[in-house]
Amino acid sequence: MELHESGRIGDLEIPNRGVFRPVRTRFVDDGAPTTELAAHLGARAAGGAGLVAGPAQMLVHPSASGPSYIDAYDEDAIEGLAAVADAVHEAGSAIVGQLTHTGGEEGGDWEMQAQLAPSASPSDAAYEMPKAMDRDEIRAVQDGFAAAARNLEEAGFDGVELNAGAFSVLRQFLSPRYNVRADEYGGDWESRVRFVNEAIARVSDATSGPVGLHLSLAELEYGGYEFEDVPEFLPLLERLDYLSCTVGTRATYDRTHAGLSVQAPDLLEPIRTAADLVDVPVIGRQPRTGAADAASLFDAGADFVSFTRQLLADERTVQKLIDGERHDRCIECNQKCLEGVYGHAHGGHVQCVVDPRTGRETDLPPLDEVEPAALNQRVLVVGGGPAGMRFAAIAARRGHDVTLREADAELGGQLQTAAQGPLNLLERAEEDLVAAVREAGVTVERESRVTADALEPEWDAVVVATGGTRPGLDEYDFDSEVVDAFDVLEGASVGDDVLLFDDNRWVIAFQTGLKLLEDAAELEIVATDHYPGFTTEQPNLPGFVSALQAQGATFTGNHTLEAVGTDGTATLRNTLTGDRTTRTPDTVVVAGRRRAEEGLYLELKERRDSVYRIGDAVSPRKLDRAYYDGERLARRL
Repeated sequence: MELHESGRIGDLEIPNRGVFRPVRTRFVDDGAPTTELAAHLGARAAGGAGLVAGPAQMLVHPSASGPSYIDAYDEDAIEGLAAVADAVHEAGSAIVGQLTHTGGEEGGDWEMQAQLAPSASPSDAAYEMPKAMDRDEIRAVQDGFAAAARNLEEAGFDGVELNAGAFSVLRQFLSPRYNVRADEYGGDWESRVRFVNEAIARVSDATSGPVGLHLSLAELEYGGYEFEDVPEFLPLLERLDYLSCTVGTRATYDRTHAGLSVQAPDLLEPIRTAADLVDVPVIGRQPRTGAADAASLFDAGADFVSFTRQLLADERTVQKLIDGERHDRCIECNQKCLEGVYGHAHGGHVQCVVDPRTGRETDLPPLDEVEPAALNQRVLVVGGGPAGMRFAAIAARRGHDVTLREADAELGGQLQTAAQGPLNLLERAEEDLVAAVREAGVTVERESRVTADALEPEWDAVVVATGGTRPGLDEYDFDSEVVDAFDVLEGASVGDDVLLFDDNRWVIAFQTGLKLLEDAAELEIVATDHYPGFTTEQPNLPGFVSALQAQGATFTGNHTLEAVGTDGTATLRNTLTGDRTTRTPDTVVVAGRRRAEEGLYLELKERRDSVYRIGDAVSPRKLDRAYYDGERLARRL
C-alpha cells in the first residue's frame, strides 16, 4: 500500500491515504468555528491530505463545555461548520467530524456545573470530582451525539467520528479506572462497551455517512486498560465503519503527543493487533508520526496514516511525499502546537515553530503564492542562524539577490549548541533551513565576519541576524569562578558534586542538568521558581523532571544563588522567607540569559539606510520568534 493510492471508507472515496488529524486549535468564538479554523483545515487539505478528521473539540452536550470547544449539538454552529466543510471540499479532500464529550477530564468552570462521567473517579489532569451519570443523563448525552451528528451532516460533512481517546467519556466508560459502576454500564467488558455501542448506534441511525471510532489502544495510566486488554473488548464494538488508533488520556498527554522529553510508546504492534480484530479500515498513527512512519504503519495493517504535528510543520507534507519533494520536518518541540493552546500564548491558538503560517492562514498566504518582489535588491544577511537562514531562503525565492555571511565554519547559529541531548531533534531544523537556503540559490560565505567599517557600499539592504551573546557571568559579582551552562553543553568539565543555578527558567536547565549527570555523581538544581525550568512547555515538563529525578538530581525551589565565596561556598537565599543556607559543591554552574548581539546593527543604522535586524539580534527569544522574524521581513521586503 502506498500513500498516493486512493482508498474507501464505506461509500466514501478518499483521494489518498494521508489523513490530517488536528490538535486543539482554539479557533472558536462563542461555541462556533471561526473563519480561521476553516482556513487552517482547508490549508492541510490543499496540501494533499486526502481526509481531514476534525475539527477537534466538538461537543455533543452542554455539560462539557468551555471557550475552546465547538458546540456541535447547537444548530447555531451549523453555519460555521459548513464553512469548514466547504474549505476542505474545495481543496478536493473529504472530511469527517470528530464528536466528543469530555466526561471527567475537563473542568466545569465555563458552565458552572458538575462534569458528567461514568463514575466519581477523578482524572489526574483535572481538579474536579466528576458526577456519576444517572440514566437520564446517559440518555441526554447519547441524544447529544445524535443531534450533533445530524448538524454535521447538514453542514456538509462526509461522515462522523466518535472520540474514545483523550478528553472522552466514551473511553472513560471502557476504563476500569474511570468506570466502577455496578449497573448494566459497568463491570465486565460487555457491560463497559455498552455506552459506546449505544452512542455509535445513535449516530449511525441519525446520519447517512460512515461512522468511525477514534480509540485509545491503552490508557497508559495506573488502573487503566492496557494494550493487552484490546482483544478483550474491541471485538465487542459494533457498527463501526472504520477504526482510528491513538493512545493515552488527557493525564498522559506528554506521551500521547510525545515531545522532546519522553520516549514515545510504539503503536505498531498494538495497531497490528487491532487491525487483525476488525474488518473495517484502520487509521494508524504514532505519537510522533513522520514521513518515515508511513510504510511501517501500512505494514502493521493500517489502511490510512494520520499526521498531526507534521502537517502543522509543513502543510504540504502529503503532496510533497507523493511528489518526492523535500518537506520541512516537525521538531517535536510541542512549543506552539500544544503549549500555544494550553498556555494561551499569542491569543491561545495553534501555531508552529518551523512554519509561521500555521495558525495565521487568514493573514499569510502560502509561500508559493507570495508575490515576487516588486524591486529586486542585492541583500546581505549577516548571520547564519535560524532567523538569517529563514529570511535568506524566502527573500531569494521572491527574486532578491541574497548573500549570507556567517562568521563560523558552519551554518546553524545557536542550533549547533542546542541540538544535543534531549533537544537533538533540533538538528532537523538546522538541516531543513540549510536545505532551503541551498534550494533558493542563496550565496553562502562561511568564516566571513562582517564589520561596519569594511562593509561594501553596494548592498541595497542589510539584514543583521547576529543572534545573542552568551550570558555575562561577571554581572553576578561572585567572588569565585563559576561555569556557564553553555560551556557545559559544549563539553566543559565539572566536578563530582555540582550545583546548577537556573536563572534561565526554560528547558536549558534540564538540558544542562542531564549533560552534567553524564559525569557528576551529585547534582542539585536551584531555582527561584517552585521548580527548575518553570517556563518549559507543560507537555514536555513531566518527561524532563522524571529523567533528572531518575538519575538522582535534587531540586531546590524558591531560592536564589546570592553569593559564591572565594572558597567556592555557595550561599542560597530563600526568596519567600529570606532565610539563608550554604552549600560546598565542587562546581557551581549558572544557566543565565543571553542578550542581543546588537553592536553591528547599531553601527550600521547610524551609517546607512535599509538596515534591519531579526531574531535574537533584536532580543533573545524562543526559536519560533527567529523563524517568524525572518519570514515576516522576507515576505514584505
